[in-house]
Amino acid sequence: MIRVVPVDSDELRTAMNEIRMAVFVGEQGVDPEVELDELDDDPATLHVVALDDDGSALGTARLLPPHHSGEPAHIGRVAVRAAARGLGVGARLMAALEAAALERFGVDGTVAVELSAQEQALGFYARLGYVARPDRYLSENIWHRDALKVVRVTDTSSE
Repeated sequence: MIRVVPVDSDELRTAMNEIRMAVFVGEQGVDPEVELDELDDDPATLHVVALDDDGSALGTARLLPPHHSGEPAHIGRVAVRAAARGLGVGARLMAALEAAALERFGVDGTVAVELSAQEQALGFYARLGYVARPDRYLSENIWHRDALKVVRVTDTSSE
């Protein structure tokens, strides 16, 4: 059973960073100086990792608060180890962060969540209910599109 937990120890932070470095730097060629940023150390940032039964870290993601009142929260740095892809790890990470966004920033049972989706992952995010904006942009030589979802209490009640 895969479980998603907050990064609350040095051991989990190390696992989180290893996954991000393997996926974004190793597989996708992102500059390691860009991959780890000041938002990683911001106390308002929530990092989570998905753990397998044996405690091995399979994936990670982070939730950033809205920049200003009324703006969406932001999910980012969603990464799953190559060997764990197709097991539902990404969907579990997203559900956990959507629930956290609703709990932390929701108003009247809803919260808007935005992400910067790599174009190759748009199908994954669309299956989770995210609607991509038409404009695309390059970030670290990877095409991205912003995508938005309004999360409601009913969306997370079955988790």
